[in-house]
This record gives sequence, structure tokens and C-alpha cells, in this order.
Amino acid sequence: MSISVVVIAKNAENIITRSLKSVQFADEVILVDIKSTDETRQIAEKYCTKIYDYKEDSRFVEPVRNFAFSKATKDWILVLDADEEIKEALALKLQEIDQKDLGDVYHLSRKNIVSNYWMQNTGWWPDYQLRFFKNGLVSWGTKIHAKPEIKAGSRVVILEAKEDLAILHHNYKDTKDYLARFDRYTDIEAEQKAEELKDNFSISQSGMLKAFSDDWFRRFFDKQGYKDGVRGFYLSLMQAAYQMTTQMKTFDLLGNKNSLEKDSRQLLIKDLRHFQKELNYWINDMEIKEKNGLTKLVIVLKRKLGL
Repeated sequence: MSISVVVIAKNAENIITRSLKSVQFADEVILVDIKSTDETRQIAEKYCTKIYDYKEDSRFVEPVRNFAFSKATKDWILVLDADEEIKEALALKLQEIDQKDLGDVYHLSRKNIVSNYWMQNTGWWPDYQLRFFKNGLVSWGTKIHAKPEIKAGSRVVILEAKEDLAILHHNYKDTKDYLARFDRYTDIEAEQKAEELKDNFSISQSGMLKAFSDDWFRRFFDKQGYKDGVRGFYLSLMQAAYQMTTQMKTFDLLGNKNSLEKDSRQLLIKDLRHFQKELNYWINDMEIKEKNGLTKLVIVLKRKLGL
């Protein structure tokens, strides 16, 4: 049995060395370069078995994945991004999986580093990613953040979420890096949404409130983003704002037509009251975790009553 590593990169000269160094245990290391204008290719020549040029200038990796998989010749494929690396314990585990053949498709946990900090909450741990699988069993959709498709009958395994068995993801260097990608990704998602929905797209204050609140409540409260300090607070809000920004950019692309707006003042008031009730619930839930005895009982009752 043998392993192919597939890395897709564009202008990644500042980050790709550690990624490629980390996978030298593999039998084949393939780089697919998306028209880089820096030294990415030259660096890759030191570490890669094969290098391929992608024919189009894609702004994201999903459309390139299936092309990259088609170039892999070994029994297993490990998918790695240019800002990720494989630590020794995970490398040994993947080789063990290769030898024991206990499954066909593996979801690996991912350790996200944001501004030099490991995000252990905010929905970014264990952040399972389908990244290790037998050749020919997985394909990818072409839209940004598309989910992989698994061949029917495959044995799917979720590897235990442990720090030493996680892909190390150097996610966002700083706030400037985050905002640059925020802008780029929402551009792409809005373009895809505008093309897909066209005349079926509508926008409303209530819809935007729901898009924001669902994601914010999930990240900051349910996934305990508050435990990640100011990074968790900021990123919970911004990831929720990502949903609204995508909607507004779609609205812009479709011409800001008044006919797209489906607002109802009464519905908005109802949804704002629901937002208030949910917020009270999660604040009480957060407080319950910090209290005990009679005080805790009182807060539990308040949460049940939505107060």
C-alpha cells in the first residue's frame, strides 16, 4: 500500500515550505500550481515528486481538487492545503492506517491557529475535514466550500480528535489577513448565489437577522466562543456577519432592485423579539455554568421561562 499527498497552491511562497516538508513520509507528493507569479513552483521542486499547472486561474481550491486527484497514482490520497502541515504523530498514524486497512475514508481533526492562538472553541475544534481516503472514492464539487462526495459503500471513519493527531492549520495570520479573505470569499459566494438564484433571490431584514443570529448563537454560545477570549468574541461576530455580507453582495450584483426586498415590519418585530428571547436563553445558559446551589436553580427557571 502507498500514499499520495496532493497540495494545491497559488502564490504560497511564504507558507508552503513547512507544508511540503511535513509530508516527506509519503510515497508521492504532488503540487498543482494555480498560475503562481512568485517562487511557489521553485520551492516545490525541492520537495515534490510531480508538479502540474492548472489551466485556469481559479480563486479557490475546490474546482482544482478533482484535477489534482486524477494525477495521484498511489493507493491512498492525503489532501493538504498550502497553509497546513502534518505533525509526526499524525504521519505515523496515517501510515498505520495504510497498512491495517481498517477503513476507506477518514475525517481528520484540524487544529486552527489564528493570530498565533489555537482556537479550541468557536466552532473551530475539532473542525473535522475529509482529507485521507482510498484513491477513487472521493470527489469534490466546484463551488467554494463545497462538500466532498463519497462513493457509496465506503467505510467512513472519524479519527479520534487529539491535538497530536490533528492537521495543523495556520489559518489567519492576523486581522488584516482575515478581512482580506473575508472580502474575497464573500465576493465568490455572492457571485455563485447570484448566478444560481437570479430571479428567485430575495432579501429582508428578518432574513438577515436570522442568518446572523443562527451563526452567532452557535459559535459564541453553543460552541463556547467566549472561551477563546477576544478572538472568539470577534470571530463569532464576524463569521455571523459573513452570512449577511454574502446576502448584501448578492443583492448588489442583482442590481439593488426594490422588488428583491421582502420586508414586513410586523415580521421583523416578531423576529427581533425571538432574537431577544434566544439571547436571554443563552446568557442564562452561560451564567448557569458559573453558578451553583439555589442561585443556579433560579437561573435555570429563568432560562426555561425565556426571561
